Amino acid sequence: MTRSFEQLTEAQFDDFAQGHQAGSYLQTSAQARLLARRGWQTALVGLVEDATVVAAAVLAWIPVRMGNLFQIDGGMLIDYSNQALVNEFVAGVEKFAKSHNGLFLRVVPNEIYRRYDDEGVQIGAANEAPMTTLTAAGFKHTPAPKGWTTNASPSWQYVKDLTPVLAADDADKALRQSFAKDGKYYLKKTDQFGIKLRRLGREDLTDFKALTQHTADRLDYHDKDLEFYQIVFDEFGDDAYFVFAEMDFPAYIAGQEAARDHLAEVVADLDARIAEKPNYKKLQRQRAEYADQHKQHEKRIAQAQVEREKAGQDVVVIAGSLFLATANEMIYLYSGTYDEYKNFYGPYAVQEYAFKQAVARHIPHYNFYGISGVFDGSDGVLGFKQGFAGFAEEKVGTFIKPINGPKYAIYSLLKKLMGR
Repeated sequence: MTRSFEQLTEAQFDDFAQGHQAGSYLQTSAQARLLARRGWQTALVGLVEDATVVAAAVLAWIPVRMGNLFQIDGGMLIDYSNQALVNEFVAGVEKFAKSHNGLFLRVVPNEIYRRYDDEGVQIGAANEAPMTTLTAAGFKHTPAPKGWTTNASPSWQYVKDLTPVLAADDADKALRQSFAKDGKYYLKKTDQFGIKLRRLGREDLTDFKALTQHTADRLDYHDKDLEFYQIVFDEFGDDAYFVFAEMDFPAYIAGQEAARDHLAEVVADLDARIAEKPNYKKLQRQRAEYADQHKQHEKRIAQAQVEREKAGQDVVVIAGSLFLATANEMIYLYSGTYDEYKNFYGPYAVQEYAFKQAVARHIPHYNFYGISGVFDGSDGVLGFKQGFAGFAEEKVGTFIKPINGPKYAIYSLLKKLMGR
């Protein structure tokens, strides 16, 4: 048996990464190309044993004070229960980094430490293997923090297992049935509203950026720039889904008018029956219920007419998202919603669109990505994602290992003195 640390071709890397249980978009040749176009240097590295790749990672590096920061985000793709294999891979990375003025190595594995139900109760046993082997290999461990970040892959995420849906005779029906009560309710509303879904072309990315920037400004966070979205479109190709949910006001108003007119007929019929049986309480309750529904449709028609006039156009974007697909995961990355159209529930329709794409591609895992890790009801994003009935995951955290020990000590001291 011979094993060597090598730079891999894109084909070698993707063949291995796509079949690995911890594979994600962060560990693809497309992501390496994206990073390279965003100012990083990258290499696809791995351990090769008798011509077979047994461990791999997208290794990226960028200058910082006193050297280069080396990073493996979403990796390594390796068996963390095998200490010898981890040691050998890390040694290979260290040797490579030293030859490229490496200062320190940061590893953020796509490994789950603990899983939780919607109440924050742990499911099953904790996964200690990555902490054990990486600490033994000389890394300092920082546990996954709670809270939000837009600068790195999240420490907490919400996911859904799609294998039962894929095994069903009618996958579309099974998918809708698998959602929680809120998800089913709001999706039924989007069906009634006639929300249309549209996958975007590259020429639409300016409009996508306008949507995400609008949302970032409203919620006070930093959005990605247009170039980033264009690079994602270019490098991920058919695996990148930029999607808009759109409202067709004339079609929506026509549907609401038809429902309103039908209810008017129902109420008129009940009035006639009540005239014959004025003391029949059940008929009076039914009339009140249908009359209230009639008012709701009138209200929606009036609201839509106002919004249509304000927009100055018949069809408007109400929400949109970017999803990335790999062999084992569909991941929800970035999104936006126009606040004035929130009552049309566009984000629910967009999510179901992505779910259906995952099912069509036989992808077994759906990743809603970041949540805060707080289960006290204060995380509205978590509440939205819980409408689709999944579970929460806490990742193992971040691991740091100096490449140049003396320089890294000075670098760390300077950061501490500068309060960064």
